[in-house]
Amino acid sequence: MNSPNNKVVAVDGHFCQQYALSGIDAQTTHHQVLTIDRIKPYDRNPRRTINPLYNEIKASIRAKGGLNSLLTVTQRPGDTDYMVAAGGNTRLLILKELWAELALDCFYHIHCLVVPWLSDSQTLSAHLIENELRGEMTLIDKALALRDLKAQLENERGQSLSGREFSRQLKNLGYPVSPRQLTRFNYAAERLEPLIPIALAAGLGSFSIEKLRKIEAAYSKCLADFGSTQSFAPLFAQTLLVYDSESLDFEALQCTLNNHIAVNTGQPPKHVRLRVEALMLDVPEGEESEFSALADLAIEPMASTGQIQSIKTVATPTLPTNPDPAFKHKDSQQERMGNFDPLSSEPLESSAEFLNKSPSSDNGRNTHATFTTAPATNTPLHLTDLTPLRSRCCDLAQQISSSLPLPLTVKPWRQGYGFYLDLPEQPIQDEIVYFVFWLLMGLSEQHLSMERVKLAQDMQFAQLILTGQERNAYAVVGSPAPLANLGHSALLTTKFQENALVALFQLVQLSRHIRFSFRESDIFECITLEQIRLRDQIAKFADYQTTEGDNDE
Repeated sequence: MNSPNNKVVAVDGHFCQQYALSGIDAQTTHHQVLTIDRIKPYDRNPRRTINPLYNEIKASIRAKGGLNSLLTVTQRPGDTDYMVAAGGNTRLLILKELWAELALDCFYHIHCLVVPWLSDSQTLSAHLIENELRGEMTLIDKALALRDLKAQLENERGQSLSGREFSRQLKNLGYPVSPRQLTRFNYAAERLEPLIPIALAAGLGSFSIEKLRKIEAAYSKCLADFGSTQSFAPLFAQTLLVYDSESLDFEALQCTLNNHIAVNTGQPPKHVRLRVEALMLDVPEGEESEFSALADLAIEPMASTGQIQSIKTVATPTLPTNPDPAFKHKDSQQERMGNFDPLSSEPLESSAEFLNKSPSSDNGRNTHATFTTAPATNTPLHLTDLTPLRSRCCDLAQQISSSLPLPLTVKPWRQGYGFYLDLPEQPIQDEIVYFVFWLLMGLSEQHLSMERVKLAQDMQFAQLILTGQERNAYAVVGSPAPLANLGHSALLTTKFQENALVALFQLVQLSRHIRFSFRESDIFECITLEQIRLRDQIAKFADYQTTEGDNDE
């Protein structure tokens, strides 16, 4: 049975101008033709900057003579005009411009979907979701919008919300944000926005925000450790104001801070730098804490238990039921697989040397090695560790490539696992090169979503995909390789050299190490795969609602 809130009816705009909409009230979702002078932009639009694709969107709307889809609007109680309800502020602004420029009716009378007014918090969250799905918001815009949304929710409920409760409310509104992310957003909005508005507006991301938080915490501790009673907060604020620009220079910022503390404490700048570097490694990730003022924020390590836990391993079955205790893992911070140090640049061993490292007793009695599925470490990892880990992954991928008859184009990448498979200079014709290319492509996870492809816009492969020229790319590298033939055609052939095989093992292991130790949003600085799944579900639901509305007509 349809309720007034979900029934969709169609209303002709000119009919609406002559009659009083008998049978249709503000609580009914309906189609209606409105003039653009009766529609206002959302007055709390979370995105404060002009859409970077504004000109392209305007050209598209002009060429098509209007919008392809309905503009969703609502009416706040007491208002006579309508307001954009869930995204569409850019499109409305463009329509008003085109009407002023061309005076064409197609830009003046707009087909709209009028939805019931629910609340300010519901409307703001709808705009947040829409902007998130379109990938149009900077981190600072999200941070300020979330601060506004929290205030609205507290006003509507008449009580303050803890960070965890606010996170639960956001999930109920369809915009999930963890308490830890809220801590980072709060730091950006409360602490950084007054100091570096230019850098934040230019798109300063979560990695940089977290780095600044760690810098402030480490230098503050350093100043106290050297016996100074001066507060570091004003010094940090003044220095940030000096370096605010579209491209924040972290190296110059820290150099200035080193000199300031050196002058204040009488310590050599080199000692200050070394002390801060050590302290930054100890600064844990932001806690899943209250969404409150910076002074009230607590800190805890990345993992909820207080530090990164050892990544649980699953041992393969072994024949000996009681292996000699002498051959158990001796170093909890080293992986059994060849005692592989993820950050080491030592030359790779041969497969024979690698296999000879399997456990064996002093009397020569051989036992089966117990291989773990992921690197184990008791040492907390921080975002600053991601760069050297990525560099090591890239080195390994390039070593694998260099062993092939036709070396692949493996490029360093500041995203993902540190390497990107770009198009080779000539088409791939060798079978083993073909299979290894697609194997490394799979390990890089570089094209699992269009958002990840956009992160590599300077790469030729990504450019062809983004411009709809995938066929030209596949003409060079072939279609994705079938896994069923991977062993027979590549890994188990003599063409795949032993040192490449060991490098592959280590690359797989190190990639797993990164994936298990860091959040996906830190590995790839874009919308996550889960958020994409949510976006698709919302889109399907919206299509379903539109279809149902058309059927009701």
